[in-house]
Amino acid sequence: MKFGILYNRNNLNIGDDIQAVATSYFLPQIDYFIDREQMQDFKTKDKNPVAVIMNAWYMWNKWNWPPSKYIYPLFVGFHYADHQLGYQPGSIIKYEMLTGRGGEYLQANGPVGCRDHFTEKNLKDIGIDAYFSGCITMTLPKRPKEDRGKYICVVDAGDEITARIKEQLKGSDIEVKVLTHNRPRNKNRTWEERKAFVEERLSIYQNAICVVTKRLHCALPCLAMEVPVLLARINKDETRFDPYLDYLYWTTPEDYLSGKCTYNVTDPPENKPDYRLVREALIEKCRAFVNEVKDDDRSLFDLKKYRATDKEILEWRINTLKEILPRWEDTLDKQAHELSDLYLQHFMLFSKTDEFRNYDKDKQKRLLKYVKSKANYYKFVVNYYQIDMTVRQVLAENPDIGPLHLEDLRLRTICDEYAKLSKRNFYRKEKILNGIEEMTAGEQI
Repeated sequence: MKFGILYNRNNLNIGDDIQAVATSYFLPQIDYFIDREQMQDFKTKDKNPVAVIMNAWYMWNKWNWPPSKYIYPLFVGFHYADHQLGYQPGSIIKYEMLTGRGGEYLQANGPVGCRDHFTEKNLKDIGIDAYFSGCITMTLPKRPKEDRGKYICVVDAGDEITARIKEQLKGSDIEVKVLTHNRPRNKNRTWEERKAFVEERLSIYQNAICVVTKRLHCALPCLAMEVPVLLARINKDETRFDPYLDYLYWTTPEDYLSGKCTYNVTDPPENKPDYRLVREALIEKCRAFVNEVKDDDRSLFDLKKYRATDKEILEWRINTLKEILPRWEDTLDKQAHELSDLYLQHFMLFSKTDEFRNYDKDKQKRLLKYVKSKANYYKFVVNYYQIDMTVRQVLAENPDIGPLHLEDLRLRTICDEYAKLSKRNFYRKEKILNGIEEMTAGEQI
């Protein structure tokens, strides 16, 4: 059996790469690298299956489901939520792709090990066998101790907490390393570059006095490596952190800044041991999977657990997307109307400011004309040219592609475009509302 690594090729957050590196430690070799957001199109060179430990946040692009038939999966560390709708801009699609053929696929390859209880409950609610497995980053091994000096790591914990810690350590010989898990997107970054960066970062954490962070995939690796860690979160009730708040020392920024948090960053307590049973069970699960399949030379047909044909899956996905897209279009249209109304409201407030009053009449008229045209710009307009170009490019590279595959590609490409529009609308609305709030609060109106 050959082995593959699931990774996010165009990631912003190095937590994705930390998960991939943690997965790699279980594998005898890595034969394939599979983009998490394109795994439905993955194919092996010899048409044989590839074993993959499927720890990930599924699915940012929810319409790219189910995974390729060439993937022989172990589902652990599975997280799935409608964050694109609830917390972040993006798709209105929730669990539709986990019904029908999509749900049957997951059920056939279950039980599904979940990263959090929220995902576990939601999968069970739609009839999928699920359990809590924890996250693959909890299995990371300890690293050698090195003489890197005395320091504390503050990782994406916010400017105020960072300033407070620096103030507390003023005059001491302890350095504060201010770090982030974000770095510029680069889909061409090699695995060797990704792994080297992660290895260096984990070594920095390993040799710290303690780590203060808001990042789950900073806190959990520190737990695994037995590095004292304090989780500082604004939203302590976020579903991704259940049950990890039971495993971690944690605080809110408010409590830390006010002194209610008694965690001593210069003399931190050892981490709670509560996570260890979950860690050990997950290590055993991954090892057993690899040992079971590493010498398995059965064919794709013999290993395949879900027996739906490619045609059946394509027809299901096409029909599901055809049902979803009108609802999404209606949502985008409503967003566009709302943006137009907000933009005009923003201008009406601006027209009452001293800055506007100081303009001459011609400039005021030109600005009003511009604003009206700008407001009309916020309408539901789809870039069908880009969609057609994407489909044509795939067709040129795969001239023998069948009509079902082509229709499936077209619909999924439309979903990509709709997600971009929805994200753009989200940030436009946020920017306009901030402007309205600033002018409403100002004394000049």
